Amino acid sequence: MFPELRFTEAEIRKMIDSATPEAVVNSLAKEKRNYFDLLNLISPAAMRFLPQMREASQKCRRRYYGKTVTIYAPLYISNSCVNGCKYCDFNIRHKYERKSLTLDEIRQEADAILAMGIDSLLIVAGEDPVRMSVDFLCEVGRMLKEKFSYLSLEIAPQEEEGYRRLFEAGYEGLTLFQETYNQELYRELHPVGPKRVYDFRVWSQLRAGRAGMRNLGMAFLLGLDEWRLEAASLGAHAIYLQKHCFESKVQFAFPRITATEGGFQPAHPVSDEDLELMMLAFRIVFPECGMTISTRECPDFRDRMVQLCADNMSAASRVTPGGYALLADEDVGQFTLNDSRSVAEVESAIRRNGQEVVRKYWDRAL
Repeated sequence: MFPELRFTEAEIRKMIDSATPEAVVNSLAKEKRNYFDLLNLISPAAMRFLPQMREASQKCRRRYYGKTVTIYAPLYISNSCVNGCKYCDFNIRHKYERKSLTLDEIRQEADAILAMGIDSLLIVAGEDPVRMSVDFLCEVGRMLKEKFSYLSLEIAPQEEEGYRRLFEAGYEGLTLFQETYNQELYRELHPVGPKRVYDFRVWSQLRAGRAGMRNLGMAFLLGLDEWRLEAASLGAHAIYLQKHCFESKVQFAFPRITATEGGFQPAHPVSDEDLELMMLAFRIVFPECGMTISTRECPDFRDRMVQLCADNMSAASRVTPGGYALLADEDVGQFTLNDSRSVAEVESAIRRNGQEVVRKYWDRAL
């Protein structure tokens, strides 16, 4: 569980499992919800109230985000990794040729993304402190901030000073998955590498917020442990960050494990209905927070979720270094994509559903 959570796992489980239909109705009726409302809304009792939750979630989404959907693209710059995460295709024990892009190759990839009309970029890299050092990532940021209005990072955890340097180089957001809040399971799934240290990872967003990062993206990997317990920790973590990093904005993602080259099978698969319930609950309880829907999900599900709760989605994603301009489609990606639509196709679906496309996260001039 999240370290600052003042309840035990058994107590959290009991609160979730004992939630009644009346408790769910009361939580939905509130104008302002709290942590205990989140537990009610992710409970088994809440499943029968999905129609009401869809309505409440969409109301919250429209209040804070209107009908806009922000489009971004991930740019993978390296699949070299020193960790042994059992569920990830970047696992150091998987034997395939690794690729770390040069500055010139990154520039080519970025230009290809710009040509698609995307102006918000997420830089993604495996954990390799030699090839993907803070110095190198700062060079990348200084180069790309001249091209894109918004840059964010999904990289290995850094010290606060490292995050400060990255912020000063042009990155304004951080995404980092805790993977699982279950500390015993975390150690089991990360047998080798610096990622094995749970505490350093779980406090990454706090360090990034203190360093100035404006967006703090967070998630757990759905399928590793019981999703309701993980969601309870994610909610507690978000509340903690809102209290201690009040100048930053919290952003949620809900990535499900997809098929991998290594053949990892999740112990706790999450159904579409479960995922929808969780996303709706987080939008209702955290109406002001950002929410991203991954290309791990199929097009129909993504299109529905951006109408009900999510405000941010990627388009035309490639999850291999060189996948845009260098045509490295044959390489092993970090996960399996289930939405391969082009930017034009994604935008067409958004507009067809009566929503507006936003390609620019924000303008630095503002």
